[in-house]
Amino acid sequence: MDRGPQYSELQRYPAVVVDRRGRFETTLVNDGRRFELELRGNRFAGGALDGLELVGSPENAAEPPDLHEYGLCSCVIEWTMPIRVAHPGVAAAASDLVARLTLGDPTPRRGLDRVEVTLALHLATGVTTTSPHGYMEDALLDLRRRLPADVRLVACISCAFSDYNPAGSGFIGTMACFREVKDAYRSVDGKRGLFQVWNELSGFVQETFVCDDYEQRRPGAGYRGWPSHPAAPDVDPE
Repeated sequence: MDRGPQYSELQRYPAVVVDRRGRFETTLVNDGRRFELELRGNRFAGGALDGLELVGSPENAAEPPDLHEYGLCSCVIEWTMPIRVAHPGVAAAASDLVARLTLGDPTPRRGLDRVEVTLALHLATGVTTTSPHGYMEDALLDLRRRLPADVRLVACISCAFSDYNPAGSGFIGTMACFREVKDAYRSVDGKRGLFQVWNELSGFVQETFVCDDYEQRRPGAGYRGWPSHPAAPDVDPE
């Protein structure tokens, strides 16, 4: 069985960056907590894709990258990554998830004028595409709503032991994991309950990864809950 991307495995995704200078093919490297890519000789790295910062000084080139406070901007990054999907009667396996991230132009006071991601899941039955969203969480929830009721994403976003800080979250990778305190987290009901176990969290994870402790999340679980599919109740993946 293809388990999908695991935390202990370095992932390399084929990627393309498009900016005002044209199209550049590259590789997006992801170790589960940090991203890196090269753009025309310049290396960028960061814990989130909307915060990729230049490593070192810009190369002395005729086509330097567009930057906002050392961060990459004014471009579109598109990459293909695996995500595990469960179908009825078939063992869960990794499918291609194509993400298209728009990093907008700098503004005088509030960073970039937009940060939007659109997802497209490629299955044997066809391609399911989301609307643009400002967070990976919202894009994945949108994707889930658009999939057939009996198809499941098997990833941290849908795991029984993941949640978000009530104070807010980032674009990707700020999902709290409670896989080492499963029983304590199962008793969480709302914000107060989450804060009671917050100091026991196992770490922060990316929404599209998965580990061997995965269990299907149920509607209403934890603080963030988990909405039912509009067409059918949740079921465990095969």
